[in-house]
Amino acid sequence: MTDIPRKLWISLVVGLIAAVVEMAVVLPIQAKLGASWERVFQSIAAGAVGGKTALAGGLPMALLGVFFHTLISVVAAGLYVFASDRLPVLLRRPVTMGLLYGVACYVVMTFGVIPLSKLHFALPKTPLLFSLSFGTHLVAFGLPIALAARWLLNASPAPAPVSSTAH
Repeated sequence: MTDIPRKLWISLVVGLIAAVVEMAVVLPIQAKLGASWERVFQSIAAGAVGGKTALAGGLPMALLGVFFHTLISVVAAGLYVFASDRLPVLLRRPVTMGLLYGVACYVVMTFGVIPLSKLHFALPKTPLLFSLSFGTHLVAFGLPIALAARWLLNASPAPAPVSSTAH
């Protein structure tokens, strides 16, 4: 039997870790490409409210983008944390499974979430940009989720079941 509140709490923490690690990689890359942190998060908000509204919305739209980025990260972490009950390999092999989870997250975001959003869908225009986007999902998103999930799930074990043997 799973401990739902504990796993929800772990999902939140793991999602926050993944959100921060991913942006620690993404924001410097985007800065080199000429985009401010505010523009990066406005672009994320644009998926929900449209590009013109988000890009003209200043700090409030950037904060909305932070919210959506964090929400997506927490949901992705929650899926991984709860799946680990049925797929213990997720915790036994966190590096391999984290990298594979990063691939899955890239595919879902690139070919599912973004095309269904209010953003104009386009794959990265150069091999370098594709490599950066793909690699970021593997190393700075999937991997931190798997490693943090393993660490936190092993660090705070669920209470042991009560034995029913008579003395």
